Amino acid sequence: MYYSVLLLFSINLFLYCDETNGSLKYKMDNYEEKVKTKWEYNPFKNYATDRYFSSWINPNAYNSKFWFGDIFNIKEMYPNKNFNFDKMILYYHPTLATEVTPISFKHNEKHRFKIGVGYLTHFFFSHYGKGFSQYYGKSLFYGTYTQTEVFFDYIYNNSFKFRFSPLRHVCSHIAGDILGDDKLYDKSTEEFKDNGFEQMQFSAHYKYGWFAFYGGVAFAITGFKKSNLVDLFNIFSGIDFRVPIWGEISFISGVYLGVNLDQINTIKRTIDDYIALRSYNEWTPSISVGAGVEIYRIIIGVKYQYERSKQLYAFKKMESKFGLEASLYL
Repeated sequence: MYYSVLLLFSINLFLYCDETNGSLKYKMDNYEEKVKTKWEYNPFKNYATDRYFSSWINPNAYNSKFWFGDIFNIKEMYPNKNFNFDKMILYYHPTLATEVTPISFKHNEKHRFKIGVGYLTHFFFSHYGKGFSQYYGKSLFYGTYTQTEVFFDYIYNNSFKFRFSPLRHVCSHIAGDILGDDKLYDKSTEEFKDNGFEQMQFSAHYKYGWFAFYGGVAFAITGFKKSNLVDLFNIFSGIDFRVPIWGEISFISGVYLGVNLDQINTIKRTIDDYIALRSYNEWTPSISVGAGVEIYRIIIGVKYQYERSKQLYAFKKMESKFGLEASLYL
């Protein structure tokens, strides 16, 4: 017992009490710090610098968010009266999104290189008022829109970013709340709807003081005359403006403008193939504007969007909506 106490006391004195530069603890801590400085690794988004390269107003940016508000032309998007839009009190669209860069390294403190993936899924819901419900209940789930891509980033001095995305997959689906209700969707008479295509994209971002500018182009590489909708080509640009208020709180506003050339196809599905019965191309705008408050990783603001609907059932229609959105930069 005596020797055990003496041994524990000696170890404790040796490891924790001796804080001189020649101690073992000092040498281990110093070596650990030197090793860490050799390579800084972070596979996730760096809030301090990278948020300027992921605009909250860009409808295709990989930011998680929750939007609720009103869709002004919902009856044009869904002309079937059985949807009972007069009974709706709220539309809400949660989005799960993020980017992960498992390959990430820095050179000479100014040059950063990343290889990663981005993932985004929109969910489209609405809610009926008191005393009314549809086949599956008081909430109606319209569908999903998914976008995922592989990208290569080059970042210079945390002020300029160039992104090349060799492969971006886009698809959308009608939800079971519609497919399972014959009053809302009659599969025997209504047009078959399926959306899936792939694109290649180039984009650039530049931070200048309180401003962040960005723009890019994308074009389709698969899905021609097999998907109901193929975004053949799009060009976009935008600007974010931040004004520091206090601490991590800033006022933020932004504008996004884009133009899309879409291929619209009427598809007949067979056992082993998709046949395009009719096809035409159409130019459409994409507009998003908003203003709000940024608190660390969270942005709360009002936003207006006008673009081709990402809801598959209404893919031939434009969608005009306004509401409140909470965006989380993860």
